[in-house]
Amino acid sequence: MTPPGLRIRPVRVEEATELAALAARTFRDAFGPDNNPEDLQLHLATTYTPDRMREALQDPECTSLFAEVDGVTVGYAQLFPRQPDPPLGDGARMLSRFYLEQGWLGQGIAPRLMDAVKEDARRRGARYLWLTVWQQNHRAARFYEKCGFRTSGSTTFIVGNDPQTDWLMLCPL
Repeated sequence: MTPPGLRIRPVRVEEATELAALAARTFRDAFGPDNNPEDLQLHLATTYTPDRMREALQDPECTSLFAEVDGVTVGYAQLFPRQPDPPLGDGARMLSRFYLEQGWLGQGIAPRLMDAVKEDARRRGARYLWLTVWQQNHRAARFYEKCGFRTSGSTTFIVGNDPQTDWLMLCPL
């Protein structure tokens, strides 16, 4: 059941610091226990900065969405106009980040956020979404499969200095 006060909305440029803090916190919560602390800290310090988030928020080709419940931010998603490697042709949007605060998992928010992601991608003319998910993140992979994504290969994702294997998943729109 979805919380009655759920709202999905675009993130504003002036919220870059809030987005960076949420992104770092949710990544740390999701992957901290399974990663070397030094590699995790390096990844967080170089990836989730207010400046990097501000760049994405100022790019009209990128989409950043907040999920809020009664005005409290509980998750976010970010989409970029990128191709997987190897490229699959025109019409690609990458779902680069999709995270909820741990306490809000399983409460019906993620499906609504995914609906908003797909709606935005379609509005921008995308024919498919793609993402990568760590092979050890079984819960996320199952969720993405329920949303129509299918595994189509693997890729490497670097956390700090640690190369990890991710599944590459595609979803036709």
